[in-house]
Amino acid sequence: MSVVKVELNQKIILKHLMTLFLHDLSEFNEEQEFNQESGLFEFDAFEWFFEKEGLFPFFIKHEDDVIGFILLQSSPFTNPERYDFLINSFFILKKYRRKGLGKQAVQDLFQQCPGRYAIGQISNNIPAIQFWRKIYEYMNVEFQEKEETEEGLKIRYQYFEI
Repeated sequence: MSVVKVELNQKIILKHLMTLFLHDLSEFNEEQEFNQESGLFEFDAFEWFFEKEGLFPFFIKHEDDVIGFILLQSSPFTNPERYDFLINSFFILKKYRRKGLGKQAVQDLFQQCPGRYAIGQISNNIPAIQFWRKIYEYMNVEFQEKEETEEGLKIRYQYFEI
């Protein structure tokens, strides 16, 4: 299992995974729109992850197969007074969930990018909240939690340092 940077020529793979992620997320966010013209759920800032400094797209790989992705933000797309990194998105294909691979991916990411983190989940996305709580418990991470409202959506954030 490894976390590796997405190369420009792999962008289409990430785009397809992103639409699966956004489909899953639409269960918890009624504002998540399906684009009737393209037939996809789309992420407005997707291209930025290949164009702007401070945004990092990673694939999660298992036995050389892409099984998910992580979108990581750093300065200038963070609040540097509070945290160095923000996990924008974390996704694993359903076939690979509940096998410990997500936990391994998080550990690999934290080894590659140590620092102060913010991670948020939509407040009614109980599976995501439970996933991250298990990670924190397993890794013995002490975190502070705060609920914030962004664009009318309640987000539960955890702040901690690795």
